[in-house]
Amino acid sequence: MRTVAEAESTASELAGPRPPLALRPVDLLGLPLASAAAALLVLHGWDAVAIVAVAAAAAASPALARIDLTERRLPNALTLPLLLVALLGCLVRALAGDLAVLAALGCGAILLLMAITGGMGMGDVKLGTALALATATLGWAAPLAGLAASVVVGGIAGLVALVAGRRTVAFGPWLLVGHALVVVAAALRVM
Repeated sequence: MRTVAEAESTASELAGPRPPLALRPVDLLGLPLASAAAALLVLHGWDAVAIVAVAAAAAASPALARIDLTERRLPNALTLPLLLVALLGCLVRALAGDLAVLAALGCGAILLLMAITGGMGMGDVKLGTALALATATLGWAAPLAGLAASVVVGGIAGLVALVAGRRTVAFGPWLLVGHALVVVAAALRVM
């Protein structure tokens, strides 16, 4: 049995060299999206830890969705900084006694298991873990609800793709949508 790293290495060799990260004008939609997310959290009394983690995810969302839909990849140049910002936010929360990071890490483990069994790529694991960590700054239920919402909307997209005759669907955009829905619900304190 091959490891995930070996499988990705083989896939990378077959696909050839990856193009450099090139941002497009549409990716600038992340700026007003991040501003809107930050404003929503501020208006509903959330602190800077949650605001920074969620706004960073919102800022990167248009570029991540576009790249995954067109190139079927989620570049490390975007996912790793997002992962770092979210992890730092969770570390601040953990030092204050909040253990929501454990729920986020559990979500990351579920995504890793799905990747190992061939259900998604490692870019999805990194993005999903970053989003789970970012939403964990909103409470322990947020990353779990974000993953569940992502699976539901991604499953619906997968069914639509099957009906349309496609066999695969990019999961990154649905990770972003699922977690965005949860951010709105948590910001409004609906959940």
